[in-house]
Amino acid sequence: MIDGGEHPTQQNSRIDIKTELSHEYIKANSSNKLYFLCLIYAERGVSKSGPLNLALLIDASGSMDEESKLEKAKEAAKMFVGGLQEDFLSVYSFSDSVREIVPSQVVSNKSRINSAIDEIELEGSTALFNALRRVRDNLKRTKAASLTNRLIVITDGCPTSDEPMFSSNNEWKDYSEKFAIETIENGISITAIGVGSDYNEIILSPLAAKSGGDFKHIKSASELKGYLQQQLHSLQKIVVGNCILHIIITPGSECTVFSHRDVISEGNDIKVQLGSLEEGTLEVAGEIVLNPKPPGTFRIAKVFLGYDDPISGAIGARTEPVNVIVNLTGRVDLMMKGRNGRVIDRVTTYKTTMDVIQAAQTGRQSEATQRIGELTKRPDLDSETKRELESLLVEQQKTGRLDTKQLLSQTQRIMEGKKKEGES
Repeated sequence: MIDGGEHPTQQNSRIDIKTELSHEYIKANSSNKLYFLCLIYAERGVSKSGPLNLALLIDASGSMDEESKLEKAKEAAKMFVGGLQEDFLSVYSFSDSVREIVPSQVVSNKSRINSAIDEIELEGSTALFNALRRVRDNLKRTKAASLTNRLIVITDGCPTSDEPMFSSNNEWKDYSEKFAIETIENGISITAIGVGSDYNEIILSPLAAKSGGDFKHIKSASELKGYLQQQLHSLQKIVVGNCILHIIITPGSECTVFSHRDVISEGNDIKVQLGSLEEGTLEVAGEIVLNPKPPGTFRIAKVFLGYDDPISGAIGARTEPVNVIVNLTGRVDLMMKGRNGRVIDRVTTYKTTMDVIQAAQTGRQSEATQRIGELTKRPDLDSETKRELESLLVEQQKTGRLDTKQLLSQTQRIMEGKKKEGES
């Protein structure tokens, strides 16, 4: 049961939030576990969104010469520039050092920007994080007046000349997650695009996920144009930024959020750093475990979204808290009647997908394979996604190897929680 939250709290607000539970009635005087879905609605309204503040970072190390990857990346970058309007853009290339190709500027003279992109040349090894750090720091200097701050990196290889360097995937994953969290705390998200088969997805996938961005595996550089076009379309649909979902649980409860984003627990306040919100509906799933309570009606949590909308001047805005209410009873008929199968299905899918991601990122391929099989049977998963997952299983049976790059790209797309148009 939801108390409130049916309408935005401010007259000009474009954000609304509600929560659905797996059960309206649960057993009194017993421990209980409830699934929940937070549904966040973002609507652009009549006001014009602010400019994008973007940095494009292109790998120019020697390996980008293979299959003309650098040339195709430059063509994709120029196509991307063509779709920008009154936005801010900077362009960099990197190898063992970083080169500023286009200083941050309003995109007006596109031919001059494209000419500069054409001048990017192959050179050296790969110092990925050195480059990311410099570009992020430069992007911070121009982010104050913008709604959306995004660093887009295109790379085909692993770090070879970074400082520090690590020997294990677990160390790289931890370092990447830490860098990503520092980035989102500065109001910036990362789109990480891995090209080919030689980059390390254990670095790129958490880099995007924990910063509120996107990870995409590109098998061939010829696909870059299409994906950058999709990325630009998504960026132009963003309504508000710096979004943090707060789930404040009551004493005697425990909450677990099934999200690939950064989740922070501060006492009873569970915070999910979502980054920016596109127009449409976003789902965030989790479970709440309750200690035994007597019969009656209880509030078990309250939920609200904090966000920034610089264009309207709403910095540090938030939706009105929504009370999450549950009824405890001894009547079995009420417990069965109040069961929400759709919520159970959706949360189970998110939970299973997180199991897949964690298994893939830690090298537990047999467990990942088992969980993929479970995902392909989920009734709420769309047929296209099921086919993609099934093709991964078929390929693994043929080669004996699980394509974790494609897997992490697909599963993180599921975890984004974006509902498709017309989806109930």
